[in-house]
Amino acid sequence: CGITPRSNNAYSGNAIMDTLLSVLNWLLPLIYLALAIDYGATFILRSRTHVRNAGVFLAIVFHGAFLVLWGVRFGGLPLVSNYEILSVVALSSAAVYWAIELVIRDRRAGVFVFLLIFLLQYTSSMSLTTMINQIGGSGSYMQYGWGRLHVLPAALAYTGLAFGAVYATLYLIGQRNMKHHHFGLLFDRLPPLDLLGRMSFQSLLVGFAFMTITIITGIVLSSGHDTSAIGSKLMAKIIIGSIAWIICTVNVFGKYVLKWSVSRVSTITLAGFLIVAALFVTSLALS
Repeated sequence: CGITPRSNNAYSGNAIMDTLLSVLNWLLPLIYLALAIDYGATFILRSRTHVRNAGVFLAIVFHGAFLVLWGVRFGGLPLVSNYEILSVVALSSAAVYWAIELVIRDRRAGVFVFLLIFLLQYTSSMSLTTMINQIGGSGSYMQYGWGRLHVLPAALAYTGLAFGAVYATLYLIGQRNMKHHHFGLLFDRLPPLDLLGRMSFQSLLVGFAFMTITIITGIVLSSGHDTSAIGSKLMAKIIIGSIAWIICTVNVFGKYVLKWSVSRVSTITLAGFLIVAALFVTSLALS
């Protein structure tokens, strides 16, 4: 039995889509690296510090188109593997930063954000290349259904926590330099410390809100299902998500009830993010 013209056309179409996905997959980290360099020039030269960057919006559109094409090719939401979720986190990070830049009109911290986004997408792209070559065709993701949508608030939650950690790091470095009267290149080009502190805590609040939504939707989706056979990957995600939620809760409670200083809140935010990131990397390595 030979291959029918219809199946041959389908194979050819899939091959073209795989090639296109491979090209787009490696263009994405290059785009984010270019944005990091652009923002790095702003940081060093102190030029265009209050000019909104239209390139960020174009990167978001490009990234969104890639994920849509990925979903069409493999027949489901691109929210199954950890590396797909990493790409979604990179996209949500770019979108959140773009919204922040539109509001505060200060792009001096953008280089640190886009270096993080570049690392996220580069890590994702390395593994997605293998997946493009190995995954066999449409319908392979249909078994997951729309239940995977609860991963979206999780991605936004981790995005909020990552932003909080970036701004917390900049705040702590700036505070330390000011305390020791080291007014060098970094301190001179950073946004005001009070703005960094507010941005860090507001990002943490975003992470807390979306992680709470993730936990609630996860409980709702798991009701009526057999939870006795939870796999190791799912258990790892539950543990990591719970730790992230506890960190956010402790910080929110400390800020509003115990009246913690911005310095203490920033320190806990940074430490919490490093713990969550270490656990996430460990789960990726063991998966």
